[in-house]
Amino acid sequence: MSTMIHRTIRIENADKQSNIGQLCITTYSPQERTSRAIKILALLWGLAIVTLFIPLAHFVLVPGFLIAGPIIAYKRYQMAEHPSTADGECPTCKQPSSIHLEPSDTLPMWTYCSTNNDPVQLIDYPQGEADTTSA
Repeated sequence: MSTMIHRTIRIENADKQSNIGQLCITTYSPQERTSRAIKILALLWGLAIVTLFIPLAHFVLVPGFLIAGPIIAYKRYQMAEHPSTADGECPTCKQPSSIHLEPSDTLPMWTYCSTNNDPVQLIDYPQGEADTTSA
């Protein structure tokens, strides 16, 4: 079962004002990683079978799905954890903000406040300084 880890981060705006926030990270067990990889492989190879019956497009789609299947499944298997959201108070507008993150996002990174669209930077604290974990 996947678990959520909460890590303390710093949310900083362009004027160097900052607030403390929380980064939610989803972690996966080896069994879940294997299951997720098999599901995406089955999906892409299933699409290859379905596109087999589309005239002319099957010359590109079928090989594309057959090749992409193992590549994307391997990448999905290698992803042991990914960030999901960053929660905290925007240093500019002082409003609570929840920022959705993509699985490929890494800190430090620039993004925008979900309340007022002000650019903010999410900065990770050094390991061990302020970590909290919950299941």
